[in-house]
Formats: sequence, C-alpha cells, structure tokens
Amino acid sequence: MRIGVLGALTLLFAAGLTASPAMTTPAHAAYGPCNTTVKRTDGVAVNNYYSVPARTGNGISCYMQWQTGSSNAVKALQRAILRCYGSTYAADRIRATGGADGDYGTGTVDAVEWLQANRLGVRADGVYGPDTRKAMLWPDYWRDPADGSVQFIACYNPPF
Repeated sequence: MRIGVLGALTLLFAAGLTASPAMTTPAHAAYGPCNTTVKRTDGVAVNNYYSVPARTGNGISCYMQWQTGSSNAVKALQRAILRCYGSTYAADRIRATGGADGDYGTGTVDAVEWLQANRLGVRADGVYGPDTRKAMLWPDYWRDPADGSVQFIACYNPPF
C-alpha cells in the first residue's frame, strides 16, 4: 500500500500537477492592488490631466477586484465609467449601487465586466487591471492655471 501511495505521488510530481503559487495566484496579482490615484497627462496639453488608479511604487500597473483597491482608486474608476460610459448598463450599475462611493462591490464588478465584454474587447472577468486601463476611455480635465478651477474636456483613450 505504501509503495502505491508513493508511486501515485511520484506520478503527480512528474506530471506537474502539484499546487504551486504560480497555479493558484492570478496573473494580475503580481501588480498589487491599486492603493492611490495619479494624475497623468497625455503630453499634448500642458494643463490637462487624467486621474487614474495606481499603486505606490508601481505606477499605473495595478489591479482591483471585489473588495480590493483603495477608496480613491475605486472612485477614480467609477467616475470614469460614469463620465465616459454614462448611457450604458455599466454606468447604470454604478449609479444603482451607490454611485462613485469608492467600494469595489457587486455593482462595480458588474459594470467592469460589462464594459470588458461589450466595449473594451478584453477578458470579461470584472477585474480592473492594465489591459482594462489601456482599453478604457478616461475623462480629460483641464486645470486653469490662473484660478485652479477644473473643467471636464472630453473622454479619450490616452497613450499611457
């Protein structure tokens, strides 16, 4: 009996069927959850910026999924969905579940998954990560250097 168990374990190891961190950890986890936001520019207009979820020390390569991400990072995503996809099911789900409340809950998961499947052409899993960020439209804001007031310009897919 002992030889049979050892033989079976040997076969499992040889076949590579053991549970390893590479098999159990999602690929996006390597980026770490978004814990802040950054203002990025597209390099075209001096006083224009986009507010994008980010990770301290890792730039804009981060992820958010059910109940992850800081409140301000989630709000930046939710505001982008509301502003740039306002007449879609995704924005309706955000509005119906608290608006831009900073909680990556069921409504935000549904909204991101719908956008991924119906507008962005990326894997529809409800997880915000680099592929979703690159495919999304983001609100472009202009800050008046004279008085600091902020004005929404339009939604773009910037090259960052």
